[in-house]
Amino acid sequence: MNFIKNILAIIGLIALLAGGYAYSQFGSKIMGFKGEMAAFNQLDPKAKDVYMEMWTKLKETGNTAEATVWKYPLEEGVSAADAEEAMASIANDENIKGVGELPLSDQVEAMTGNKQRLLKIYQYCDPLTAKKMVDHSDAFAAYLPCRIAMVEDKEGKINLYALNMDMMIYGGKTLPDDLRKEAIRVKEVMIKIMEGGAAGDF
Repeated sequence: MNFIKNILAIIGLIALLAGGYAYSQFGSKIMGFKGEMAAFNQLDPKAKDVYMEMWTKLKETGNTAEATVWKYPLEEGVSAADAEEAMASIANDENIKGVGELPLSDQVEAMTGNKQRLLKIYQYCDPLTAKKMVDHSDAFAAYLPCRIAMVEDKEGKINLYALNMDMMIYGGKTLPDDLRKEAIRVKEVMIKIMEGGAAGDF
């Protein structure tokens, strides 16, 4: 009987030591994971979808820029001039101010004397929404103004690129209702400008 008790005591001690060792090796990692999940659960309900979409694109391309932008190829027969005219018209109709253009390929061509593929940046801003974003967080100033890049790829196809605004809108804790609505409106306008530009339609 004492033999059995001793065996059970030894088994209990081994189990206790094994449990202590396992906790020392993995317990902090488990608790850390739970802490990370708790922090993630405090984000906007759409944050998971935003980051999963980014991760999917990142796996496919290995390129962080590709994973965080919208891309709209110009439709067949639509020229750069057509797209530019359409974008300017739509921005005006939607009360989004065009606040600057950077004809980078023209500048590089003038500096080097060599022909360049098209690269031009268009900048847009809704001043009242911009102020609300910065009032919420100074860091949002880095996203201003909204930009659309017109880029001729190495095969001669022209595409429009812009930062995917979903990360800004849904990627953190849920924005206050009024700011969220304004940010979504600007997002919708930017997509409308890109879609119209790609189609050459306004």
